[in-house]
Amino acid sequence: MNKPFLLILIEEKFKRFNKYLSIKMFVGELPIAKKGMLFKCKLCGQKCCNLYPEISEGELEKIRKVFPSFKPYFSSEGKMLLLSEKGYCPFLNKGLCTIHEYKPIVCQIYPFYPVEKRVLDDILELTEEVEIIKYGSEEYVFFFDEKCPGVGEGEPINFMELLKKFLEAKHFLKNPL
Repeated sequence: MNKPFLLILIEEKFKRFNKYLSIKMFVGELPIAKKGMLFKCKLCGQKCCNLYPEISEGELEKIRKVFPSFKPYFSSEGKMLLLSEKGYCPFLNKGLCTIHEYKPIVCQIYPFYPVEKRVLDDILELTEEVEIIKYGSEEYVFFFDEKCPGVGEGEPINFMELLKKFLEAKHFLKNPL
């Protein structure tokens, strides 16, 4: 039996509202990247290796070139995740990534996460110091995890490069923000 149109409409509005709420909570917890920001990965494995990143089929194939018997964890939504029984990435060994040259896009762009600027327009006002990246007809800003020890050190971040990596992977992921 088909659902009544009104019920479908209410469900869709509820989904959008939930996404709005999750973004609003996300916005409140993480700072937004500013122009000229510095970053250098410390290879510490402290934060990024506890992310449970979603991986694509292509990323799984790359990982299996090095670890042929690797089986990802499947979430209830059907996402393939790098998660071991220990509660963190199965490729973390003594604080170091054992698949560094094959690591998933989400790991490569950590501690930064791009969000379409238009999603934030009704939630917060961006200052002039915020790094806004234009790509095609969209504009993006980056949230970041300020607890990552590499933030504020090293070289200026190439946000356009990070955005391109993310957008490449976005098509294959089940639920990027």
